Amino acid sequence: MEVTLVLLGIAQDGGVPHAGCSCVRCMAAHRDPSLRRHPVACGIRGSDGSLHLVEASRSLPDQMWLWAEAMGAERVARPDSVSLTHIHLGHIDGLGQFGNEVMGCLELPLFASASVLEELTKRGSLGPFEAMEAVPMERFSPSVNCGFEMEFVPVPHRDEHADTHAVIIRGPSHSVLFLPDHDDWAQTLDRHGANSIRQWLSDLEVDIALLDGSFWDSSELPDRDMSEVPHPTVTETLARLGERVEGDVAIHFIHLNHSNPLLGQGPEVEELSDLGWQVSAQGQQFTL
Repeated sequence: MEVTLVLLGIAQDGGVPHAGCSCVRCMAAHRDPSLRRHPVACGIRGSDGSLHLVEASRSLPDQMWLWAEAMGAERVARPDSVSLTHIHLGHIDGLGQFGNEVMGCLELPLFASASVLEELTKRGSLGPFEAMEAVPMERFSPSVNCGFEMEFVPVPHRDEHADTHAVIIRGPSHSVLFLPDHDDWAQTLDRHGANSIRQWLSDLEVDIALLDGSFWDSSELPDRDMSEVPHPTVTETLARLGERVEGDVAIHFIHLNHSNPLLGQGPEVEELSDLGWQVSAQGQQFTL
């Protein structure tokens, strides 16, 4: 059996529709379920058939069904492990569904950094789990015969309560960088001693990069101070990358805010495509 990664959500923490929002996109998603987008998460099926979830959002029931459909499974199965990139709302607010009130799990392996596990302990959120510290930049397998390895990569991102990591999933043939959140490219590249996005991705030895694409540009939230929600804009990322050339990593943008025009079919999507990069799709699969 091949190692397969499925994108179970591509939206920012609030999803689409977004709470308290009456924009055209959110209202359309209320009326048409096919336009809904879950908070960002991915699921990896190991070569032994084991299931490994990255992020635990409030949309967990729908995401587990999406995962089952993508794999051609007849029923929804519980994951064999859960991993978390950081402590922000949309990435952890499904953790309670593993407890007595819903799935009743016990000692389910939960992989996260030491500071994330410490904060979850303070909040009393670890009852269904066996806490497993993921040491940054060290490879590990989430189960014995899953056929792939994971690696936590530290990135800066509003670390008020705990730190933040990207995750690399290394399969037999391909490797994916899952980077839903970071503050800005300057800090991230400096932290890893890289001069460019291309150099960093090359240093990480990945073939596919799922990158933070929260906002198209800095004018996207006219009623909000964008410094309160720091993310590199897609336009900045494109300015740093330019056009895709032979040998480049395949880049797909994820973690899209409900306001992001990449969720539609406008000129921004065409501009991205013309440069050779892609918008991720909910349910998209990658064979590793």
